[in-house]
Parts: sequence; C-alpha cells; structure tokens
Amino acid sequence: MGPPDNPEARRAELNALLMTRRRETESRYRQALEQQQSGAAAGDSEGVHGWKASREGGAEVAVLEALDQTLRQIDAALARLHAGRYGLCAACGEPIPLPRLRAVPFATHCVACQTGQENRGAKR
Repeated sequence: MGPPDNPEARRAELNALLMTRRRETESRYRQALEQQQSGAAAGDSEGVHGWKASREGGAEVAVLEALDQTLRQIDAALARLHAGRYGLCAACGEPIPLPRLRAVPFATHCVACQTGQENRGAKR
C-alpha cells in the first residue's frame, strides 16, 4: 500500500479491495444459488418455480438476499470511487480511515458518525 497522503495509491488500493471483495461475494452468491436450485442445501421436495423446499425454511433465500445486498453495496462503492466521492464520510465529510474501509469496504460513515447514528437509532 502507498502512503496515506498519496491519493492515487489509496484509490488504487481501494479499487483493488472492492473488486476482490466483489468477485468473492459474486462467487459465493453463485454457489448459494446453485445449491438452492439443485437442492444440495435443502430438503427433498421441490417448491414453487423449481426451487427446493428446505427444512430450514427460507434460510438459503436469506443468504442469497444478503449476498445480493452486499453486491449492490459494493457496486455503489465502486460508483462512488469512480466519481471521486468514495471513502468520505456521508455525515461529516471527513475521510474514512483505511482500516475501516479494509474491514467494511462499502462503509459510508466514519466510525464516530456510524456510532452516533446507531446510538440515536437505539434510543428510539
């Protein structure tokens, strides 16, 4: 990784991070979808539209939905990166620290603003 004051190195690292995470998530999505359609992760009976019914109910569908949401968040982060707005907190406008973006590459808030937002939500 380049020094934090090198915006091009930061942008290149973040782009690589997002693309890697996207490939991994897309691969997991395809595997989960394949298992759901084949019944490998489900029960014996076939449900509506050829999907296999599962003893666990909608657990496999919930995994697919979560992976799909993650893909959409990564795509939105890539769009912000290409527009020059990625890595800035949506609340305070300050740069989101690299360790946070490495952990949650589609984060839209710095830790302080995210914590504040969560605390406000918990008080409701």
